Amino acid sequence: MGWNLRWAVAGLVTTTALAVPVWLGGAVVLPPLLEDPAIRWPLASALGTALAALAASWGYGFATRGQRATPGQAPSSPSVQATAERAVAIGGSNQGPVSTGDTHVPAQSQAVTPAAPHHPAVPPADAVTASGSRSIAIGGNNSGPLSTGDKSDSPRP
Repeated sequence: MGWNLRWAVAGLVTTTALAVPVWLGGAVVLPPLLEDPAIRWPLASALGTALAALAASWGYGFATRGQRATPGQAPSSPSVQATAERAVAIGGSNQGPVSTGDTHVPAQSQAVTPAAPHHPAVPPADAVTASGSRSIAIGGNNSGPLSTGDKSDSPRP
């Protein structure tokens, strides 16, 4: 279903959610209970407005479901931060070798070099952050070799 059709359906549902309860309340249900139309129609209108507000919030979610970004805008990307010595943070997917240690990683292409350390206050919720010494953080998929320089036979502190 296209974007314009979704908005048209959302608008039609919202209009119907206002009109039907106002008519039913003001002309069918409330006349036997309230004889004065000055009370009956405002009460029916309040009920219709409340239901239309619920329908409008549903309609907005329905019309914008599945959209990545507003037309003309680029999709948002996560914040990428390498905050420790010899740390690497990659915001998207990685296909090349990444090494933060002293060992050589066989290169299929050029290796990603660690960024200079900097210390931000608080990273955003969608941040890709490598905050430990010799750490690697990848925000997408990885298909390349990774090495932190750690050796399995070396003593641990």
